[in-house]
Amino acid sequence: MPGGIHFTREMNLEKKDFWQLIDASRLAADNDPNAQVDTLGALLLQLEADQIVEFDRVMVEHVNRAYHWDVWAAGYIIGGGCSDDGFMDFMGWLISKGEQVFETALRDADSLADVVEEIDGECQVEGILYAPGKAWERKTGRPGGDFPQHMFAFQNGPHGESWDEDEVDARLPRLAARFNG
Repeated sequence: MPGGIHFTREMNLEKKDFWQLIDASRLAADNDPNAQVDTLGALLLQLEADQIVEFDRVMVEHVNRAYHWDVWAAGYIIGGGCSDDGFMDFMGWLISKGEQVFETALRDADSLADVVEEIDGECQVEGILYAPGKAWERKTGRPGGDFPQHMFAFQNGPHGESWDEDEVDARLPRLAARFNG
């Protein structure tokens, strides 16, 4: 099993296992976020089908945690704008960077000024979010519509204090200086 991760069929995937798979996929892809989608898919195929579903559940929990106005502001500044779909892709990128970057960004989205590299482009990695479903389809031979869905908790909007476009730079001054300066 990759990265020293060992499961028994009865074991659930834990948070640490989730992040170990993310880290292993990023390292195998030499930090290229687009290549990481493929490496993550290959790692997920080594799991049992129910563990792939559990990986997706843990990922959705993290996306729900990151559904915050400050994180969206970071995506907006880095990408020169950020739609709803773009924000989902940004959260995929954020997860792809690993637990330390993810947790630090949730506490201080401006910290991403020190993280973004040229290889990250606009920091949108949609494929990370779909990797579990695609791996599950390949593993089980069943259609994607059969993949158990985990619900994104977006009905009440992002957490935190909202912002207007004209105030976003003041909210995250380090990112604004780097990407708008």
